[in-house]
Amino acid sequence: MRGNVWFVQKRLSPTLAQHLGKKMLQQSTQTGDLDDACRIRDRLLVELSELEASLTGELCQAKRRGLFLAARERFTEADQELRSNDPDGPYLLEVIEAEKLSEIEQDALRYMGTTETPETYRLTLKAALEDWLHSPLIERKHSTRLKNSHAVQLFLDNLGTEDAALVTMTRKQVREFTTDQLSIGKTKQTVANYLSGLSALWRHAEYTMEEPLPTGNPFKGHSLNPKATVKSYDQFTRDDVEAIFKATEGDDGIFYLLPRLGFYTGARLEELCSLKTTDIIQQQGVWCLSVREGKGKNSNATRDVPLHSAIKPLVLEQLKQAQTAGSEYLFPEAGATNRTDGKKGPKFSQWFSRLTGKTIPKEGRKIGFHSFRTTAITIMLGAGFQEQLVVWVTGHERGLTTASKVYHRGPDFKARLKAVEAIKAEALLKPDS
Repeated sequence: MRGNVWFVQKRLSPTLAQHLGKKMLQQSTQTGDLDDACRIRDRLLVELSELEASLTGELCQAKRRGLFLAARERFTEADQELRSNDPDGPYLLEVIEAEKLSEIEQDALRYMGTTETPETYRLTLKAALEDWLHSPLIERKHSTRLKNSHAVQLFLDNLGTEDAALVTMTRKQVREFTTDQLSIGKTKQTVANYLSGLSALWRHAEYTMEEPLPTGNPFKGHSLNPKATVKSYDQFTRDDVEAIFKATEGDDGIFYLLPRLGFYTGARLEELCSLKTTDIIQQQGVWCLSVREGKGKNSNATRDVPLHSAIKPLVLEQLKQAQTAGSEYLFPEAGATNRTDGKKGPKFSQWFSRLTGKTIPKEGRKIGFHSFRTTAITIMLGAGFQEQLVVWVTGHERGLTTASKVYHRGPDFKARLKAVEAIKAEALLKPDS
């Protein structure tokens, strides 16, 4: 501190010292508040780090582009101000010592006053991805980040290049990528997901990063129509449910409870595997599974599901065991799963698939753990409960109005419990009925 003002003092690296013409940086923060001064210091250190990276050629493409655009704008404004003060005076190019500027600044000086951007500083696909991954504007799931990163790598591999400027990409290249992916066995849905992710990066570059791009997103409009071929899961029959329960009678923990929870709640497998001990709660005196936001497919999956009398004592006993073991998760086996995408369910989805393959006939049906969800919804609706009530248990779309989607807290929990209690194997028809 000097007087009442904090200063930043830092010894510079040889690279920065040569560029700035001094070995030590001393700069006022223009504030006497230490917290504000620390924030200014941190920003200054970041700027110095980026400057050194640009001088040594180690700066990523997105940062190089950003520095180029900022320098070009700065030089353009300085030149205009110089000419407005003295119309007959020298231009900026005549008075500035260009040789002391960094390479990026020299390039910016040459393109001062234009909207043209040299190819070196045109935004690339990887640079757009990097900015999209770290943008604070939208919260994105870890799985979405991984999927879009994978799509970028696949597309660049298909082009046979390490990276490519967005402005050079064509619909023909995208069609070839689509055809090649389908030819190696990727489903239409998978390829459509790749294109959706790549399209999102293009939009991010165009609107958030303000990259001038040709009219028309090359990743849109390829008419794969994947949903036209998607078949919904079939529901289980009474024999199916009884066979699954019988096959897991001798199991413990998650392997015993998971199929029973699926049947009596209609919850998704990932939701159940992700349950924590703090997700077993009481609402209006009713014990519930609290399926929190982030475990379901959308925000409407945030719901509290009453526990059926057939599984309530089992869940409470499992809760006690998990707490005694010091587990954060209701099922320690699931909690121990450590995947990069954060999912807890895939291992148990594979287990359930093997189980049903041995215990129940498929006969052309599409069945899986999601069939429990179809079954539970079918039973509750068949028992005469209104759809508006059932969706508060299962988490599907709850309505189209703001009042129903945002403000309405749903039916009371005794009403929800009645709907859940209607779920029983006896409510299902035998296959030959």
